[in-house]
Amino acid sequence: MRVLLKLFFLLTVLLATESIFADFNPALVRIRMFKELVDFPDAPSALVKQLGINIWSLSGENIKLGNKFLPSNNFIVRKTNGRYDVISILQFNDYLAGVVGSEMPASWPLEALKAQAVVARSYALARIRERNSKSFHLDSDQNDQVYLMNTSLKAKLAVAQTDGVVLRASNGNILKAYYHSDCGGETVRANEVWGPNEIDSGTAIDPWCASKKSNQWDFEIAKNDFLQRADIRDVEPQYSYLNSKPQVLSFGGVLFSIQKLREMFGFFRIRSSIDSIEITDDRVRFTGQGFGHGAGLCQWGTLAQVRLGKSYIEILEHYYPKARLLRDQRLSLSLNLPLNLPRNTVSN
Repeated sequence: MRVLLKLFFLLTVLLATESIFADFNPALVRIRMFKELVDFPDAPSALVKQLGINIWSLSGENIKLGNKFLPSNNFIVRKTNGRYDVISILQFNDYLAGVVGSEMPASWPLEALKAQAVVARSYALARIRERNSKSFHLDSDQNDQVYLMNTSLKAKLAVAQTDGVVLRASNGNILKAYYHSDCGGETVRANEVWGPNEIDSGTAIDPWCASKKSNQWDFEIAKNDFLQRADIRDVEPQYSYLNSKPQVLSFGGVLFSIQKLREMFGFFRIRSSIDSIEITDDRVRFTGQGFGHGAGLCQWGTLAQVRLGKSYIEILEHYYPKARLLRDQRLSLSLNLPLNLPRNTVSN
């Protein structure tokens, strides 16, 4: 009972002091592992205790719910719509290691994983700042960053060796550092993809991804199917160029962002920004190069640069030229390992 009361008190304190986490690295984070479950979660190996009318603790070791393993301490929250969220509480650096090992192959060189650790840390802290009215800090899927429990020593080392290092935006806040798999040759501005409220951290030319042939893709669909699924009458496109590649298209006067098209037709079909559209009497064909939204760090470009001897600092400065890379001692949770930041890098 003492343990349950402690957990309940911990959650209450975390919810009441959300503003503390606005700009600092929290020792603990709340990660929503499952959302909108219709049925009450069934985890046979876990200890489940009701703590309130709409909240339960879910604790134990080696807990598996659905296809995911959960940390030791979790809560089940019944929402106003009658469905259930499962929220895990864990150490921030354990969360980061899980993200690094899930978003990038742990077999990749350590220097690449270190770049991934910095952008994951920056994104997470910026997201926490935005979520000061939520019962959770971050989703564990592509809505934020993919988090799976990870025992990779290399991923943990990448987090430790970049301890406290973040990207700061031009307004002084920690940058919501987006990243993706393959830019196809050139990154795009985050505010072109996600809207004008996003901070522009700059773009980068990426000859490594531009020279790849394996990242070229095409998607073809029957014209009538396209019209029906897009709910439009006219398929003749008009391009709205915000950068070298269009991020917004107009079909029959209806605007579609590239991300919206990817959601509608599948992220593995329309894989990235579109290079060309071919329209015939009965077919629509999209072609492009790369995979992902194209903003921020390019993971395959990162790997190529590491293999050329570039450091994670040089890589981050390449992909976020308008951001500042710094180590903030207030954010440090791990050992104070030397980072060898260059002279032009601001450090507090």
